[in-house]
Amino acid sequence: MSLDDSQLSQCPRNERLRLFGVPLLLLVAAAVSLSIDIRVASYFKQGGFSNFFAELLENAEPFGHGLGACAVIMAVVLLDPDKRSRVGWLVGGSLGSGALASAAKLLVARSRPRDFDLLNGTVWDTFGGWLPTQRITGLQSFPSSHTVTAVGLAVVLAAWYPRGRWLFATLAVLVGMNRLQFQAHFPSDVFAGAALGWLVGSCCVLGDRRWSMPAAHASEASG
Repeated sequence: MSLDDSQLSQCPRNERLRLFGVPLLLLVAAAVSLSIDIRVASYFKQGGFSNFFAELLENAEPFGHGLGACAVIMAVVLLDPDKRSRVGWLVGGSLGSGALASAAKLLVARSRPRDFDLLNGTVWDTFGGWLPTQRITGLQSFPSSHTVTAVGLAVVLAAWYPRGRWLFATLAVLVGMNRLQFQAHFPSDVFAGAALGWLVGSCCVLGDRRWSMPAAHASEASG
């Protein structure tokens, strides 16, 4: 089935919307959620959730961890030979986005919920200033690296395996919720991480498509 001229002309616009529109909405959500950061963190600190829910979130956490992402990447390499030459884009979308999140933590210090006085402090007290001189784990809440990695990984996987897109999206959401339940991040950290992960993952998808098309055409011509 081929695309007509109107559909082809619409593709770049859709790609721009995907690349910039979704991260923008997530950043807006991050800004709005500052008003509920303390309340949400207090809820999770009090343990207002079932053991089943906590166990579910804990089991989903590896999808946003570097080692878990490596396991997924290795599975793709072993099980899908057609993707082996393109696996660098999956690495970039997952581990690459996670590395960017770690670099972003150097720009602003923010207390993690478990290390902050949620009863007496305000959301603005959670921020410790720009360009912190000391790398303290308790002050590296913004953004959520796990969420960045999970969303970036999910975006590329969903583009490669569309039938599993809801599974990948669900795992990414569960990873973000795990960071709240674990009291490692506030909701705004998670939304900001999702924005960065989506942006990097979408860039990798677009790069993969544009680099793969000439190779596919060359293969067809030689065949």
